[in-house]
Amino acid sequence: MKRLSGLWMILAAGALATCSGPPSSSSAETTETASANTEADSLTGAPTDTVAERPGYDWPQWRGPRQDGISLETGLLNEWPEGGPPELWRIALGIGYSSVAVVGERAYTMFGDDSGEYVICIDVRDGHTLWKVESAGPFENIYGGGPRATPTVHEGRVYTVGATGAALCLDASSGEKIWGLDVIAEFGGENLEWGLSASFVIVDDKAVVVVNGSDGKSLVALNKDTGKTVWTALDDKAGYSTPLLIELDKKKQIVVMTGVAVVGVALDDGAELWRHPWITDLDANAATPIFHAGQLFISSGYDTGAALFDLAVNDGQVEATLVWETRKMKNLFTTSILIDGFLYGFHNKIFTCVDFATGKTQWSQRGFNQGSVLSADGKLIIYGERGTLALAEVSPVAYTEISSVKLHKANKLWSIPTLSGQRLFVRNHEELICFDLRP
Repeated sequence: MKRLSGLWMILAAGALATCSGPPSSSSAETTETASANTEADSLTGAPTDTVAERPGYDWPQWRGPRQDGISLETGLLNEWPEGGPPELWRIALGIGYSSVAVVGERAYTMFGDDSGEYVICIDVRDGHTLWKVESAGPFENIYGGGPRATPTVHEGRVYTVGATGAALCLDASSGEKIWGLDVIAEFGGENLEWGLSASFVIVDDKAVVVVNGSDGKSLVALNKDTGKTVWTALDDKAGYSTPLLIELDKKKQIVVMTGVAVVGVALDDGAELWRHPWITDLDANAATPIFHAGQLFISSGYDTGAALFDLAVNDGQVEATLVWETRKMKNLFTTSILIDGFLYGFHNKIFTCVDFATGKTQWSQRGFNQGSVLSADGKLIIYGERGTLALAEVSPVAYTEISSVKLHKANKLWSIPTLSGQRLFVRNHEELICFDLRP
């Protein structure tokens, strides 16, 4: 059972083994798809969204603009019709667990098939493909193939990393390759059992990514414009978690869950600032940490649990002091969200609310199995792995469901939905669906 449940870590990449090699200029060529008969082009005939402008915010990376899983959009549907929110369009897509990044009227995601892995750009108004790039050969795994990480869109460029380590920087408008490299081969590492899953984090001139390299190269920073190495850090076996940017004592640092610890490194040079051991079965640390008011929350699945740390600088040294620890909030692959002092997330297969200050469980709700959660307009949007999509109140008092709909008869639906421009993007193993959340 441990081997089977090990896959559940992958969504932290936006979180499954030989590397296919760096993407060549031919493998990263743009495919014109406006009229091409490709798998990702087949629309269902749903009505085209003709609204020229929608109020809203971009969702340019894993867990949104602030890496917290919370949308700033308001004025959304307060409740859904019986059959769920109105569908704008749906397109066929391949396998994989990548989530969707949205900037303006373009959505970006990744998928795979028997031939390879692909980065795709989609017009959010009607779902037609603007461009598609083959990024690597296929990644196959008995628990699910395809890419895991979510594209990161920054200043007109799209940064992606595939399950086998093929990293790309593409022009966001055209899909033209700017640079690319095989990060596993470049840094002398091995692929993880479930594939590289962490998404790029772009800060200043750096593109930070988990690569599982050897000899102090588990985490690296590349120049975002050229792909050249800026620094390398850590000897740890890598985890599946996307790193988090935080600022402490007016200094930026990158916090990452490796396979064996939670670690903070300096953004400037990758120097290790602090660490705390965090051992999990199969080295499956997958959820992204949460940082708020000088405190850091981490969580892992299996029999591990969660913890809160005070981070402080004393005499120039960063110290991590344990505040509380609990085994009643085990984020197996999905990351919790923090709203007004309370955490909302999945304790294994139970949707749970926990007091951030104390670790005390406020309430628990069954029925979703594993799942993911985001928040917008004072509501929770929950996507269960068996196809249930739900809207609920944000409340530490009790779970109060407003609406729910069964979208699919499937399992292992682990890609977190994305919300941008009053549109909700939901993915399964075969399709990407766009819903209209306008009232």
